[in-house]
This record gives sequence, C-alpha cells and structure tokens, in this order.
Amino acid sequence: MIQISDLQRDALGEIFNIGVGRAAASLSEIVRDEIELSAPTVQFVAPNEVERVLMGREFDHLSMVSQEFSGPFDARAMLVFPEQNALLIVGQMLGGVVPPEQLGEFEQEAMCEVGNIILNACISALADLFRVEFQGTLPHYEHAERETLDLFGNISHDTPVILIVQIDLIIRQQSIQGHLMFLLSVSSLDELLRSINLYLETLGLE
Repeated sequence: MIQISDLQRDALGEIFNIGVGRAAASLSEIVRDEIELSAPTVQFVAPNEVERVLMGREFDHLSMVSQEFSGPFDARAMLVFPEQNALLIVGQMLGGVVPPEQLGEFEQEAMCEVGNIILNACISALADLFRVEFQGTLPHYEHAERETLDLFGNISHDTPVILIVQIDLIIRQQSIQGHLMFLLSVSSLDELLRSINLYLETLGLE
C-alpha cells in the first residue's frame, strides 16, 4: 500500500468532501429531490489491490464513467458503481416514469451526466484549493468486470498508483455505494503530494 501521512490523507479527504458537497447540490437539482453524498474515505492502492477494495459480489459487474484530466499532474478519473446500483440511479433520475426493463436504454447518457458532475466537482475542488487549472475530456461510459480494472489506465511505463475515494450516495432513502478512482503515474503522485504539502503550508499545518 502507498504510504502518505495522516495529515496529507486528512487534507485530501477534506478537499474531496468539498467536491462531493458541490456534486450533491447539482445532482439534487436534476432529480428535484435531496441527494446526500457521504463524507469520502481516501486511500492509495497499487493496481493489484483494487479487487481487495471492491469487495462483495455486487461489484463483479461494474458501471463506469471515466475522464482524463491534465494539469500540474495528470490522472484518469473513474466513477464506479455496481451495475444494478447504476440502474437504480438512472431510475431515480428519470423519476420512476420508465419501466425497469427499459432503464438500460438510458443508462449511458444518465451515468455520463452523473459522472461528469461528480468527477468535475472533485477536480474543481482540487483546482480551487491548490490554485491550479485542469483540463478534462468528455466523459466516457463503459461496463467492466472487476478483475479487469488493473488493466485500465496504462498511462506510462511507471507502475500506476490508484487513489480511491469511497462515497455513499443516498437518494430517496436508498443508499448506493460507489468509488471514485484516480489513476496516477509515479510522477503524478509525486506532484499531487507536493501540491498537498503546499496547500498545508498555506494553512500553517505543514
């Protein structure tokens, strides 16, 4: 497991908490109902540890939205839900007016919208507090099997490092667990940690 200090981890958690709060507000407007996103938990793992993190049979078949972000450090960002939970989100977004057997027809468009909101909210929180800029691609949707996740993000010859942020989305009294994943090269990880340290210095905490 990748080692970072408790202070660095807490700082990242607080930053992602800001992003998650922004995303919850935007999603609530779409579904016209309050959506809560839990305070995120943050951990760094190697690619071969992802399956350990995504425990449970419900994560065997995944619904995933990904975007590429470039800036002071580059990352492939992914929002991952169990497929049945993704369909539940789509159903809630459509207000229950679409029969369950037809939800799959709307899954790609709806999940791209959800992914775009959540991923960009988290990246914008990083950008605001680090005082930097990022550029992002359009969201890309795909189905995936849990055991193939370690094949994603072949971003360099460096061993990829994955920053995993666990969130729980609560909509109309239903709790849906998902994960944000940020695939980082070794050089991008170094730059991320440097940015965190500079941020902590501005707070007088480093």
